[in-house]
Amino acid sequence: MNFARMAGLLAIGSALMFAMTGAEKPAAQVAQAPLLHGTRSSPRDLELESDLPGAAAYSGQYVSYSELMKLPQVTFTVTDDSNFHGKAEIGGIYLEELLQVLKIPSKNTLIAAICDDGYEGHYTAEYRASHHPILVLAINGHPLYLTRRTGEDGDYGPYLISHASFTPRYHILAHEEEPQIPNGVLKLRFEREDEVLRAIRPQGDFADGSPQMKGYVIARENCFRCHNAGPYGGRKAGITWAVLGSMARRKPAYFEAYVKNPGAESPYAEMPGFPEYDDGTLAALTAYFQAISAHNGHQ
Repeated sequence: MNFARMAGLLAIGSALMFAMTGAEKPAAQVAQAPLLHGTRSSPRDLELESDLPGAAAYSGQYVSYSELMKLPQVTFTVTDDSNFHGKAEIGGIYLEELLQVLKIPSKNTLIAAICDDGYEGHYTAEYRASHHPILVLAINGHPLYLTRRTGEDGDYGPYLISHASFTPRYHILAHEEEPQIPNGVLKLRFEREDEVLRAIRPQGDFADGSPQMKGYVIARENCFRCHNAGPYGGRKAGITWAVLGSMARRKPAYFEAYVKNPGAESPYAEMPGFPEYDDGTLAALTAYFQAISAHNGHQ
């Protein structure tokens, strides 16, 4: 009997013995939680923050790039991420995996990715389950901090979040769900999802298909990245949720025109326009922010 055939028979015999004895395969090795430290020792340290019960100890803690690289990694070639010039290979860790390693429950946890310019990406439990966002640690086989990405500054870091691929889950009027792919991420903040969304949900008896609720879904995904409602949401714009509500109530025509083409309304505008938004989409956003204004006591 030749050696190859003998090896094959031995393998089959081992498998049969395994099945007959009912033995279990060894459990996968559980990843060790990364070492954290209380001060930033490198520009490549990622800050963590949390006010979740049982996870508040993460607030003000930092994890190094080398510690993140010890965690379970995945690698994909992406073709639809505007952070890169065309196709790129990304390596990193799923945000959901990071929660498991840190022993933070996935249910009712929203992850906010806070960037160096005040922009935020938001990852609800539903978004994570659908799109599997990845904290990127390597691009085309090179460390993240040595790899140039797109953008005006040509930044090398610190972190960004991407996906293996992205397929929108929904269309609301002229708005299509967009990927949350922030660049320049400095911090991950773990928050109670119900509290965050309660801060921007319209208060009142609005049906799911009403303009107010349609506008809410659009604003929650789009506007919340740059405009804050109290302690939640981005701060890149420097204009709060309440101010947006007041603008929609006092000057609805101006509000809609600004959303569609900010540069035509103000020479100082920095936000991107949404020329694809039709009259119905703009009306839904206006109705939503007017509802926010009414809840704040402005009639």
